Amino acid sequence: MPLHSNQINKKHQSVIKTIFKLTFLLFLFALNSCKEQAASIIPITEDMVINETGYGEHMAWFDEQEANETPTTRWETYGVKTYWPAGIIIDFGSKYKIEEILIFDGERERNISGGELQVSTGTPFNWQDSIKVQMDNANSWITLSCNYETQYLHLEKLATNFYNQSAEFPENCDLAIKEVIIKGYPLEDVSPKTTYNEPKEFAITMDEFIGMNSYITIPDKLHEAIGLVREYRPWRWNGVTDLQKPINWGDLNEVAGKEKYAQADMNNSDLYYQKMKDMGIEAVPCIHRHVDEENKHENIPSFGGDPNDPLSYKIMADYSFQYVARYGNQKVPENLLRTTEASPKKSGLGFINYFENWNEPNRWWGDPAGHFTPYQFAAFCSASYDGHLNQMGDGFGVKNADPNTKYVFGGLAALSLSYVQAMKLWADHYRDGSFPADVINLHHYCNTRGKQHSGEEAHGVSPEADGLKEKLEKIVAWRDKHLPDKELWLSEFGWDTDESSYQSAAFGHTLYPDKISMFEIQGQWLVREYLIGAGAGIDRMMMYLANDLKNYKHDVFGECGFVTVDDELKPSWYYVKTLKNALSGMTFQAEQNSGDENVWIYKFSNPETKAGAYVLWCPTSDGTTVNNFSLSLSDTSQKATEIKLEHQQEAGISTELNIENNTVTVNVTERPLIILVDQL
Repeated sequence: MPLHSNQINKKHQSVIKTIFKLTFLLFLFALNSCKEQAASIIPITEDMVINETGYGEHMAWFDEQEANETPTTRWETYGVKTYWPAGIIIDFGSKYKIEEILIFDGERERNISGGELQVSTGTPFNWQDSIKVQMDNANSWITLSCNYETQYLHLEKLATNFYNQSAEFPENCDLAIKEVIIKGYPLEDVSPKTTYNEPKEFAITMDEFIGMNSYITIPDKLHEAIGLVREYRPWRWNGVTDLQKPINWGDLNEVAGKEKYAQADMNNSDLYYQKMKDMGIEAVPCIHRHVDEENKHENIPSFGGDPNDPLSYKIMADYSFQYVARYGNQKVPENLLRTTEASPKKSGLGFINYFENWNEPNRWWGDPAGHFTPYQFAAFCSASYDGHLNQMGDGFGVKNADPNTKYVFGGLAALSLSYVQAMKLWADHYRDGSFPADVINLHHYCNTRGKQHSGEEAHGVSPEADGLKEKLEKIVAWRDKHLPDKELWLSEFGWDTDESSYQSAAFGHTLYPDKISMFEIQGQWLVREYLIGAGAGIDRMMMYLANDLKNYKHDVFGECGFVTVDDELKPSWYYVKTLKNALSGMTFQAEQNSGDENVWIYKFSNPETKAGAYVLWCPTSDGTTVNNFSLSLSDTSQKATEIKLEHQQEAGISTELNIENNTVTVNVTERPLIILVDQL
């Protein structure tokens, strides 16, 4: 019998009620399951953690996650007052229930005494629900029971009586924490990964890639080896101290007549930058030290204001604008120019495409007043970049003088990715994600301690022994993912040719059976580092320093130059010049498998002509050679030329090679060998 419409409706209503009940029961079951989920150890990976100090091995807190064992490593932050309070931020990626935090409170050692760990939730720059846990150096685990529902966790080291200037070692300047274990479970699905743009290709050729650090006084001859100069220039050279005083781009003999710069070949900055442009050299002014002519130190230039506030750096933002207005590529209205010269005032001279402010803001040596935290330096850069999002008005910041001039943040002492990550966090919060720099700028010196100012027990090592390739690749990968439109520079690296320096290449020559000179080792290692940097994806590199320094009073970095104090060119200058000229117009293409662990092969090519080069070397420092090595070439190569780097040979020594079955036979040593081919 057919059903009536009211019967059909009742049947549908019954089905709907049944579905609703089942759905509600499933919801209760899921909710109850979530509530009953057991807390477990949450794995903490490096990409989850931001180190707010930008210093130290913070992952030492999360590398021994067994509560039944005694951990041995710890995150050290003693020695610099402005590291404190020292915090890290953990981003779980989604909301988590945190039920327990285990902290291993290690025993007292030198520079360690008590202190507290503060644990907070909330969001970056807006922490709440803080709990302080006392550290008593008990060498045992402390269990903190908690009931957090949060995506972020803030762990901050606090200390009492932090700094005793009279003590040999500061009191209470670190905690003994050796491990932190966090237990909980997710309350929601992990947030989907953000989609990132493809990294931008900057197409910087090797003749543009190879650079050096220099001063205005450096002889023209040294520039033949490079295509880029990072020009150190103290702020005080132009005597700027406030916003009312005009800027004097005048005679350097007037500005610094009592200093060594009085011997400059040219007598003003305009001529210097014009000359660099005429020589085909990319000049990058690196402004450093203090604006105040009387203050020759490098204290944070916030002029009595809050160093965390971008508006405290208004004088710096003004000077950045004036500098780029003059030497950049865009004309600026004269009413915004405050130089001492008569009208018409110069602007848009077209001499520079980059502008760098400060140098090594994260220094851990010297006066703590010269150390920027990552947040402070991000604020400093925000002011100098665009007047902190134009809040300062007209006439402030590089981008307001010339939008196309690239802003380079002051080179960081060491490959401090955590420092850059913390700067980005600040920019995400205070600039809505706009990072206040066009170039990420880092320094690194290869030695047994892995950092500059390493101490007497350190000594220089080759870039391969230092693991430089892997270190740079890690930073390049982070840049490509998070800031893909930014250039990445290594703007200081090198080795002393002074046996007493801990950054000396001298150690290397003790390993060789024929005791080759440290000048030879310096030359080999410089060329190899340029090659490794290019292969890793660095965009520009600058060796330190153009020349050895006369009457140098420090125990390191005084003899890193291409030329001695007696004006004698070292092998390094000839080697780097040969590399630069041989690879002119080429970019790195790929690493080629040699089939021999003692031979590395890098390929470079010219995208227009399709010509190319193979560069081969032994990545060792003990005199290794591989004779009669068969190098496989492209099957389109018809001509091959060997170029050997040679002291006092500005173009090296060239030899035509016979190609048989698409291979050539060469002898490979620790001094890189270049094989040019007509087609790659």
